[in-house]
Amino acid sequence: MTSSIRPRSINLERTSVQVIGEETLLYDELNHKAWCLNRSSACVWRLCDGQKTVSQIAVAAATELDAPMTAEIVMVALDELREKNLIEPDIATILPEGVTRRELIGRAGLAAAALLPVVASVLAPPAHAQSGTFTGSARHRR
Repeated sequence: MTSSIRPRSINLERTSVQVIGEETLLYDELNHKAWCLNRSSACVWRLCDGQKTVSQIAVAAATELDAPMTAEIVMVALDELREKNLIEPDIATILPEGVTRRELIGRAGLAAAALLPVVASVLAPPAHAQSGTFTGSARHRR
């Protein structure tokens, strides 16, 4: 199964990226949303440059992760990234018509379980909540 799509990650000018251990935190400054990507999904996201195909991303990710990354796992990662608007929206669909994420994971096999992509939404407080200022009224109970 191959795909000719060439996904591109969202504009980095509007995205803050922080790597913490094995995870990558992304904060979309335009939409005020945050995500936590595991090692495999972060690798796929970084490789989405608009030039590489799914197969090329799989080969590059396998080298970077030193693990057997398949096109199926890349497609699952891309589908999650698309769903979370972390790749450019011009790609309407990643998965072949009639194929589910579950089927692609099954095709990848049990050996790929450790590489399963995870893109988790993180609750990001609004900017004013981080400023240390309080604009509401407070009542103290005794």
